[in-house]
Amino acid sequence: MSLAGLAHLAQLRRLLARPSALGRIADLRLQSRSPDSQSCTKLQWSCLHQRLFASQPPHTILSMPALSPTMSQGNVASWQVTEGTEITAGDILADIETDKATLPWENQDDGFIAKLLQPSGSKDIPVGTPLVVLVEEKAHISDFKDFKPEGTSTESDASGQSGQPTGTKASEEAHPAEATPRQKASSKIGPAAYMLMQEHDLKPEDITPTGPQGIITKGDVLEALASGTSKQQPSAEKQPQSKPQAQAVEGKSEESTGSPPSEQKQHSDRQLEVSKTGPSKASQQPNEGKAGGKKDKGPQYTDTPNSQIRKIIAQRLLESKQQIPSLYVSATADVDAVSALRQSLKDQGQKVSINDFVIRAAALALKAVPEANAQWDSKSEQIKLVEGIDIAVAVATDAGLITPIVPQANTKTLSQISAEVKELAGRARANKLKPHEFQGGSFSISNLGMYGVDRFSAIINPPQACIMAVGGSVKHVVMQNGKPVVKTRMTVTLSADNRVYDGEVASKFLEEFCKTIANPVKMLS
Repeated sequence: MSLAGLAHLAQLRRLLARPSALGRIADLRLQSRSPDSQSCTKLQWSCLHQRLFASQPPHTILSMPALSPTMSQGNVASWQVTEGTEITAGDILADIETDKATLPWENQDDGFIAKLLQPSGSKDIPVGTPLVVLVEEKAHISDFKDFKPEGTSTESDASGQSGQPTGTKASEEAHPAEATPRQKASSKIGPAAYMLMQEHDLKPEDITPTGPQGIITKGDVLEALASGTSKQQPSAEKQPQSKPQAQAVEGKSEESTGSPPSEQKQHSDRQLEVSKTGPSKASQQPNEGKAGGKKDKGPQYTDTPNSQIRKIIAQRLLESKQQIPSLYVSATADVDAVSALRQSLKDQGQKVSINDFVIRAAALALKAVPEANAQWDSKSEQIKLVEGIDIAVAVATDAGLITPIVPQANTKTLSQISAEVKELAGRARANKLKPHEFQGGSFSISNLGMYGVDRFSAIINPPQACIMAVGGSVKHVVMQNGKPVVKTRMTVTLSADNRVYDGEVASKFLEEFCKTIANPVKMLS
C-alpha cells in the first residue's frame, strides 16, 4: 500500500471532520494528472504526508535505557511484552544485555504497547535508540502499525524527490561497465599475466588493460580475478593451444624475465593468493585441482557470536594493560592449618571452601593495611582511599567473566561469606545479578586453584587498583628445625597499579595475608 493510503487509513476520522483537507487531496490528485505539474505535485504530496504523520495520536517513545554507568549500547535479549499488551508501572518490558549482565527493563508508565521497533535478539543498539511506542488508548494502537521513528524514512523520500528515477540509477549501478567501455587489448601480454590467464581460462577481451599501448599486465589479471571474471575451471579442461603459439609465448617469457617457467609459475601462484584476500566472493573461492577438479579445503573454523559482556571485557582489559603501570608481587602461604580447620568445621556441619578462607583473609589484611584498600582517581590524579572493604570475586559464566561483590567482607563470618558467594555465583551464571551487586568493589580475587593452576597473574579490573591471583595448593619439602618436612603451600600473586601500590604496600599486604592464612583461628572471630 502506498504512503498516501497508509496516511488516509491512519487519519480517517480526522479527515472526515475536515472537509477542507479532503478537498485539498482531491485537488492534488487532479493536478497530478498534468505532466507539467508532476514534480510540483510530488513535493506537495510529500509535505501533506509529513503533516498527516506529524498529527499522530498522543504517544510515548521509550528508548534504550542506560542500565549501568558504563553502558553505551546494549542488546535486546528478549521481549517480555507483545504489541497490544496493556502494561502498568513496574512491568518488565524486556531483558536487556548490558556490558555487565542481562538485566530486566522496568516500565515507568501506564498504557498499551503500540509498536515494538526492534525485534528480539537485536544487538549493539546505542543508548537512546527508540525501542517501544506506548499509547494511552487501546484504539490508537492501529495508528502505529507502520510507524517509523524520525530519520528512518528520509532515504526513500529523498530518492523519490530526486531528479533521476530510482530505476535508472539502479540500472546504472548494476551495469557500471557500460558507462566506461574497455580499451581494445593488444597482442602484447606480459609473461606473468599470460600464466595467470592460462590458469584461469581468461581471454584478452575479458580483461581491461592498463599498461602502455594496451598491454595486459599481471595487475590487470589480478583485478579481473578479484572482480569475479575468472571462470575457475580446472586446467585439465582447458582448450589445448597450438604448439607454435605456446613456443612463441614461452620464448618471450624466458627472454623478458630471464627465469625458468617453473619459478614464474610459483610467483604467479603467490600473487593469486594475495588477490584472494579481497572482498569479492569469487576471489575467496579455493582453486580447483587440475586433475580431478576437486577444491582445495582451507582451514576449518566456526564463527561464535560475541556477547556484549565479552566485548566490554575485551575493551576494558585492553585499556587496563595499555594505561595502568602494573606491579607484580608473589608470595607463598602455608595452608595446612586452613585444611585442618576446614575439616573440623565440616565435621561440625559447616561447609566452607578454601576460597572462603582466602576472601576472609584478604579482607582482614586490607583492614590491617588500609593504604592497600585504595584506587587511583584519574581526574584528580591522586590516590583515593576506599572506606568499605568490598571484595569482588571472579566468576566464569557462559556470557563471560563477571565479578560479584561481597560487601563489607571484613565484618562477615566464614559461613556468611560462603553462603553469599554461592548465592551470588549462582545468580551470576543465570544473568540475574543487579547492578549494585557487580559494580564497584575495592579489591578483586581470581582463583584458578581448582583447575590445577599453581600460579598465574591476573589483569587489573579498573577502577580497582589491585587483583590477587590465587593458585592451587601444592606440597613442598622444606627444612624445619633442621629436618625436611612436607608443607602444603599456596602461591598468590598481586597485580597492582603501581601508582597506588608500591613495593612496600604490596609487601605489607601479602605479609598480613600469609600470616592470617597460616593462623586461620583469627578468621573465626
